[in-house]
Amino acid sequence: MKYLQYKASTKHGEGLLDRRMCLMILLAEAKLSHRIAVLPKFLLGSQHNNGKKIESYLIDTYFDIDKLQVEYILDEEFAERKKKIDTAHILNIKNKKIDQNSDKTLIVRNLPSDNFWKLKKLGAEVINLAKNYQGVGQKYVIPLVTTPEYIKAIGDQILNQLERPVIGLHLRRGDRLNKRLNDSMNEKTIINKLEGFNYNSVFYCSNDQNYRINNDNYFSISKFKHLVESIGDNYLLFCVEMYIVDNCDISVRTFNDSSPFYFIEDQSNKNYSICNYSMHGSNNQAKNIPDELIKCDYVSYASNDRKGFAKRGITIPRILNGIRKVFKSVFK
Repeated sequence: MKYLQYKASTKHGEGLLDRRMCLMILLAEAKLSHRIAVLPKFLLGSQHNNGKKIESYLIDTYFDIDKLQVEYILDEEFAERKKKIDTAHILNIKNKKIDQNSDKTLIVRNLPSDNFWKLKKLGAEVINLAKNYQGVGQKYVIPLVTTPEYIKAIGDQILNQLERPVIGLHLRRGDRLNKRLNDSMNEKTIINKLEGFNYNSVFYCSNDQNYRINNDNYFSISKFKHLVESIGDNYLLFCVEMYIVDNCDISVRTFNDSSPFYFIEDQSNKNYSICNYSMHGSNNQAKNIPDELIKCDYVSYASNDRKGFAKRGITIPRILNGIRKVFKSVFK
């Protein structure tokens, strides 16, 4: 048996999607190099969880990876096994491509941080496979990660209480919000945009706890407190909401690369977005938001027509935004 291990000097407490993508990179590289992935624990940031950090392997709690068909072992379970491996059979590397013909029992990537998406020398095939595993934020494909039974059970109870046809609406605000995007999420604007659909109820959710839509046909998770009151983990609550949005008759998300959060059997193109741009470009203040919702059709897993991990270019809006921040800090 051969293993692949990523060892990071620093753990960054980021959001669930960010951490999930980092795990997908490790799993993709292990799959392509025919090795068993040694799964590390990831740190989920306190900023998304009411001030409380969480350290987790992610799998089995927030999503399952059986569909990926990647062999893995948890870091804690691997510790004893690693002691039995002769040091001559361990290869330590940093940011370079793996020799898939290496006869070493264990290849260890020693990295400065667990932001694995910053690795530049993995090879395009690793990144492309990781994108297909992840789905969200890369290109409009159905992810290959699946829903844990606990999340599915709660989500199905809520879906069964909503009158069909039902629209699922996810409004991402917070760190991805700009003025034009904020205006497009105005309560009246959202209701008007959905008027063209045939529906009897809408389930909406947002990372903005103060966001409300006051309409008798619109329901948030607060309507179903009795089903989620035992969930103290905000990331887990987010997963329940995403499962519901994924499995509504129509799904409306904020950005045009915000594809389903979980693998779904229903491959009909029932998906729409508010924006005509990627979540990676959401800080572009000059970008207009279309008056109508954008139809989002699935693309082939083999297609690489949308780049992931987009670098933030030096644009005029970002330069102006930076100048504004400097003036605010100097003159406040």
